[in-house]
Amino acid sequence: MKELYNVWFSSLDLKNKTKLDLLKKYDTKEIWELDFEEFVQNELSEEEINKILKSKSLEEEKRNLEYMHQKNIKLIGIKDEKYPRKLHRIEDKPAFLYVRGNENILDDDAVRSGWL
Repeated sequence: MKELYNVWFSSLDLKNKTKLDLLKKYDTKEIWELDFEEFVQNELSEEEINKILKSKSLEEEKRNLEYMHQKNIKLIGIKDEKYPRKLHRIEDKPAFLYVRGNENILDDDAVRSGWL
């Protein structure tokens, strides 16, 4: 079920910094469960909060997750073990990576040289 919430959160139209800030405090299921006041306490704008609250339907994410499984696409979040170590050094690192194929090569030097 965690995977479903990750797909939901990764697809939100929010600034990456906002996503990273929330992920420092919560996992994606916990973010799903936050209410308006809790988002306000996390210093989100009303526009950002409304985007999150209006997106609280997992039907589309279920379809997306099914498609991802069919196409062997994996979602790797910043808290996952497989998230590339060197990406953690970047200030505005992506909160999530969509990976198709061998995710074990993400820490290989040949792959990293293109990023950093």
